[in-house]
Amino acid sequence: MVRSVSDPLKAAQSAASRVPYVHMVFTSYDAGTTYDLSTNSAAYGNRILLIDHAEEAYNDYAVVTLRDYDRTLPNLLGYWTEIGYGDITGGGNEYAATPRLWVKHQQHISAAGKLLVILELEGMWAKLGETMMRMGSPPYYTVKNADGDFGGSEATIYGILEYIIENEIDPSMHLDALSEDDGIINSLKPVFEVNSAQQFEYAQTIVGYLIRMTKSFLRAKDGMAWEVKYPQDTDVDDLTYYSNQSPYFYEYVEKKNLLVPNRIYVIANAQDDGLFYPATMITGQADEATSQGLYGIVPLVVTAPWIDNQADADDRAAAILQRWRAEWLGGRLIIPHDCQMELYDRLAMIDSRGT
Repeated sequence: MVRSVSDPLKAAQSAASRVPYVHMVFTSYDAGTTYDLSTNSAAYGNRILLIDHAEEAYNDYAVVTLRDYDRTLPNLLGYWTEIGYGDITGGGNEYAATPRLWVKHQQHISAAGKLLVILELEGMWAKLGETMMRMGSPPYYTVKNADGDFGGSEATIYGILEYIIENEIDPSMHLDALSEDDGIINSLKPVFEVNSAQQFEYAQTIVGYLIRMTKSFLRAKDGMAWEVKYPQDTDVDDLTYYSNQSPYFYEYVEKKNLLVPNRIYVIANAQDDGLFYPATMITGQADEATSQGLYGIVPLVVTAPWIDNQADADDRAAAILQRWRAEWLGGRLIIPHDCQMELYDRLAMIDSRGT
């Protein structure tokens, strides 16, 4: 599902000529100070020279280069912004906001007759990576799902994610209600502990470990929100681009991969001594038949000691295979900037080139 924008903004993005607009207001940690460095800033004018902005599966960041010819740009260390991209339309400056970023580094450059400021910003995944988990009682801060430490009763993967994201992060974040269910994320109640294997663990590691038990992904949004996405081959196309009509694509490279490994075994149901015995061991399995037919079977074996039934073992194997497939780079698309597009959107390219 794409970012919601107005019809005039959709039309402006597809027009033969357009006037871009970038909304970029920086806010201090205490929310007491703001600096507007948008393209139409009343205080600074348009100082934006370049924005290199990336949204990835487990990371998001940006590098913003600004003109500072009069040395008036402020110290923005620690400030946050949600960069909005759009166009100037008949309705004014319209844009769609992106997930929150914080200024971690600020460079001042004097070279070749120019004065520049370069801001290096990191996003919500980095914020999770800086959050040390201190959930239980000191000095160990150990918590267990079996003890109901993630909301009062044994929780599903989604429930644990929701508890951590909404209660353990500063500033507070939010996990949207589940709208895409892969059949695992809100049914499997994992044997899960924090700070039992090591002290201390960090939120990014824990969140990444939990989401990798599923076929789903987490997508950061503006307003400090997250949502669960479950991409599938049957999903309806969110956006379509054409080689010969608007909205255009300039270049599209599609990469088809031979999936290796193509058979996943999950060894489950360890006993109290931590060992697997033939009489009680459970083996889950998932296969990718196309790659097996082209190349033969290439297996991968994964252990899941706490899984104690066949269905969950098979689900874990299917989830691992799905992530191998989904996280492999599949192509590259070059288009005029479209502020509707979000990570995990499904795109269609209609190519009329050739015969």
